[in-house]
Amino acid sequence: MGVILSFNGRKAILRRGEWRSPDPRLEERLRRTTEEWFAETGGPALRARDPEAEVARAVAERAGGRVVLHVPADARREGRLYFRRRQMRLPFMD
Repeated sequence: MGVILSFNGRKAILRRGEWRSPDPRLEERLRRTTEEWFAETGGPALRARDPEAEVARAVAERAGGRVVLHVPADARREGRLYFRRRQMRLPFMD
């Protein structure tokens, strides 16, 4: 359902693969960090019980934040969402 992270008192929410924060710079930093993590690792495990939680923990670790609250997501729905994100993008396809 969603994960709330804290970064030195600034909050951000990851829900359905999208970062939201009142701080636009933090939101953009989390989006970039997520994309970098996906490029380096391929994203959460294909059979992850809660892919969104895996993404949030990995990004929090890289960006210096911590998970404050986690509400488990529907594993099947989130699995499909993150599976689509892990697909390779080729430059000639744009």
